[in-house]
Amino acid sequence: MNYKIRKIIPQLATLLFIILVFGFFTINAQMNMANRGIDFGYGFLTQESSFDVQFSLIEYDGSHSYARAYLVGLLNTLLVAFIGIIISTILGVIVGIARLSPNYLIERSAAFYVEFFRNIPLLLQIFFWYFAALRALPLPQDSEPMFNVFFLTIKGLFVPRFIWENLDVFFYSIIAAIISILLIRNYARKLQEKQGKQLPVFSISVGLFIVLPLLTFFVGGVSLGFEIPVLKQISTTSFIYEGGLGIPPELIALTLALSLYTATFIAECVRALAKVKRRLQHQ
Repeated sequence: MNYKIRKIIPQLATLLFIILVFGFFTINAQMNMANRGIDFGYGFLTQESSFDVQFSLIEYDGSHSYARAYLVGLLNTLLVAFIGIIISTILGVIVGIARLSPNYLIERSAAFYVEFFRNIPLLLQIFFWYFAALRALPLPQDSEPMFNVFFLTIKGLFVPRFIWENLDVFFYSIIAAIISILLIRNYARKLQEKQGKQLPVFSISVGLFIVLPLLTFFVGGVSLGFEIPVLKQISTTSFIYEGGLGIPPELIALTLALSLYTATFIAECVRALAKVKRRLQHQ
């Protein structure tokens, strides 16, 4: 028998066995759920969710479907990941460089940060920020504004919100600027190859990327405003902020914990790369 065939047959047999086992348990679960009157499949995604989500990047309430709720959760996860990547990268690079500092105090402080946050379970850090640190913040009526526009309270962080009009026109102008820059770069390359002339591609690109979006504010009807949160009293003991953008404490706690925890690993990577580079330079 050919060697390749003998090599493929065990793999195919293993794959077939896994498919059969998975199919058996799937059919068995489907039959048991059908006997109990429980629907099997993804049809529930079109049903009304009947629950609210405190923070959402898109419009959502309990009347929307489970699929919409899933999309809200996915977008919130991507938001936390995006913010966490930025914060942890900046903090990790700073701490990693600090660990290489000849100053004893700076180096020991950075090492303490890495050892402390890396060895505490992530779930425990989330609990600390949410149930201890953020719970110690003042109530909305007792909070002191930061720069008269930021409010950090037990109910979350409230910041000004951008209000755009004709935002699609602004995005179209950015796309048009990018396409124009690519065309000019291609034209400049061909011009240099044929005639040896050089165009100030960088200056032209920067000008297009600034001028085209800026023109939309004058001729495209694009406008940008700010909505500052305002404290409102809804009862004798209850206060809320109206307007602006409210960031719930759950999002703050999760972002802080993930950023501080992940930054320790980035710091160690930065320190290791710097040491390797230093050794290569000495060789």
